[in-house]
Amino acid sequence: MNISLSTNHCFLCGSKLIKATEEHIFPKWLQHKFKLWNETITLLNGSKIPYRMLKIPCCHKCNNEYLSEIEKEVSDAVNNGYESFVLLDEDKIFYWASKILYGLLFKELSLNKDRKDPNAGKIMTAESMERFSTLHILLQGIRIPTKFLDIKPYSIFIFKMYEYENEDRRNFNYFDSYNQNIYGMKMNDIGFIMCIEDSGVHGELGKSSFGKYKDKVLHEIQLQEIFAQINYKQYLALYPPRYMIIESESQNERSIQVIQPSGNLFEEWSQEVYGHILTRILARIIGPENIKFEDIYSPPDKVMTFLNNEDGSFKEIPKYM
Repeated sequence: MNISLSTNHCFLCGSKLIKATEEHIFPKWLQHKFKLWNETITLLNGSKIPYRMLKIPCCHKCNNEYLSEIEKEVSDAVNNGYESFVLLDEDKIFYWASKILYGLLFKELSLNKDRKDPNAGKIMTAESMERFSTLHILLQGIRIPTKFLDIKPYSIFIFKMYEYENEDRRNFNYFDSYNQNIYGMKMNDIGFIMCIEDSGVHGELGKSSFGKYKDKVLHEIQLQEIFAQINYKQYLALYPPRYMIIESESQNERSIQVIQPSGNLFEEWSQEVYGHILTRILARIIGPENIKFEDIYSPPDKVMTFLNNEDGSFKEIPKYM
């Protein structure tokens, strides 16, 4: 097993743990702010686990120096709201978000697929984690000064959201598609979606598609529709992420050159398939009993949208719908 995948080693730097510490995958400040401590999250096998129990092995230096620094910057930005968050260095958001996604997958290496059958294996295997080895390499930018040359390895979209009063549960939502390496979160009036290893492709394509929503206030269902579009588009991607890492002689810093793909980047879009994806994603927030595929898709190629009116203008959705 790769040293970085061992519970006796730091999940980030891979050093052997002499005096073990644990890193909360969802940081404590976030759990306290949104009252997540006793709430549960659904794992890949469908089982649920409290947020407070999602911890991974981490060495003292990574935990109390490198990760604490990023947590401080992100927490300050979240506490000050959307206007502060959009000014945050996007690389910091990338590292913070990617640590959560990678941490969830790492945690599932130690959790049984079937609690009643300890011989059934773990939810995530070391072999399955190999496909996230590039992400782990990119995450080293948390502790090694890293410069991305010309193009970022990721794309991020940040939106202003409706914020609710009195600690409403609608103020927080976490969602991901680990197969497509896409991650999103809503925190009060902040909503963001990140493609973690897309070589910056969606960031370029999304300028025209999603840029028009930058000065709007979105409802959660609209954020989920954008997530569904990006999720399906990444599913259609024909290119693998490719990077060239240039390390200094002292190895105290590094540069990463993203090799952006060219030519035909995606398979053909199907409105019917997209309709299925949108239905599944929306069902997670409004309940499967409240939405059916037949409500979303009308043959031959019409899919309901919560983002735009018939004339293409932005659809204003009431805060309480």
